[in-house]
Amino acid sequence: MSRPYLFSLILLIAACNTADHTMTINGNIDGAAGEYVRFQAFNGQGPSDSALVAADGSFSLVTENRPLDYYRIYVADPKRAIVLVLDSTQRDITLTAKADDLLKSYEVTGSPDSELMQTFYHRSMSYSAKMDSLNKLLRSLPGDIDPMISNAMRGQIQRLQSDYEEEMKKLAVDNSRSPAALSIISTIDPMKAMVEYKAVSSALALVIPDSPFLKTLNQNIGNAENQLLQQKAQEESLTKLANGNPAPEITLNTPEGKPLSLSSLKGKYVLIDFWASWCGPCRRENPNVVKMYEKYKTKNFEILSVSLDSDKNKWLAAIEQDKMSWLHVSDLAKWNSAAARDYGVSSIPFTVLVDPEGNIVEKKLRGPSLEMKLAEIFGS
Repeated sequence: MSRPYLFSLILLIAACNTADHTMTINGNIDGAAGEYVRFQAFNGQGPSDSALVAADGSFSLVTENRPLDYYRIYVADPKRAIVLVLDSTQRDITLTAKADDLLKSYEVTGSPDSELMQTFYHRSMSYSAKMDSLNKLLRSLPGDIDPMISNAMRGQIQRLQSDYEEEMKKLAVDNSRSPAALSIISTIDPMKAMVEYKAVSSALALVIPDSPFLKTLNQNIGNAENQLLQQKAQEESLTKLANGNPAPEITLNTPEGKPLSLSSLKGKYVLIDFWASWCGPCRRENPNVVKMYEKYKTKNFEILSVSLDSDKNKWLAAIEQDKMSWLHVSDLAKWNSAAARDYGVSSIPFTVLVDPEGNIVEKKLRGPSLEMKLAEIFGS
């Protein structure tokens, strides 16, 4: 083999090896002449590449092949970047856009995942524009307009939102093995799309198992599952707390450390009062509760205050300060209180009035509503 031929062969091999390890993004950005197009990982970390935009808007950016991940390409402002999903097998990407509206105008080919991101962005922007227009129109309606008109418009807004959510859920599930699906499904509240979230998570666990974005998605799934469980528990508690139903038993310790049960108070009307020393609205309501207790304590009326405190000293100090001279119990577990869980308490103050047989009379009585109900029972 002659030396010139051997040298040419070495150059050819070197050129092929270089080509195998690079990716080219060619394109045109109208209105960006003289600016630099910049390309880097979506999180802004790692190496970045750039290319000068020519007078006619064209550019050619060469970068090393990257692992499957999210990347961004932008002109001037990284906050207005186009998101690309690329992997090491892709060689030639084509991108066109207008500099004054990069996200709305861009078109990309050569990367199926990036094309899916483009579809997602453009459909989302179309939805947002329609939603903004309808909301603006709704806000502009005169106050004396026929309620049927404003209600019809609200219904149209709700249908638009529902249609968009269904479209995004389908788009994500149909493309669940694409990292783009993670961005798509994340626009929907996981409480409304738990099945779709899990489908995307399971598929992407095989594709980008170590991605921090997938980790965040899974955290959102876990948080939503906890909320759904809490919601279900509250709904079950509310069903149990229907007027006329037996009040769930409460057995907690008094400040002296002795157990006290709600059932031991049968034969009296009992106001179960969930509160805490740290709860401002509770403390403001206490003077009214004191007033009611002083008025009816000799008429077969008792109060059982269940504290959601965690600090015993603060609990006892508040009892003394607010002159709450009735029965008190607590497990000092704050929101993890067993009684709060059984009664589905999600905010305080929360009250439940129980009759002498231990059945629920009414819930959430406070201020004037408490005064009126007790006057109805005991007479003024």
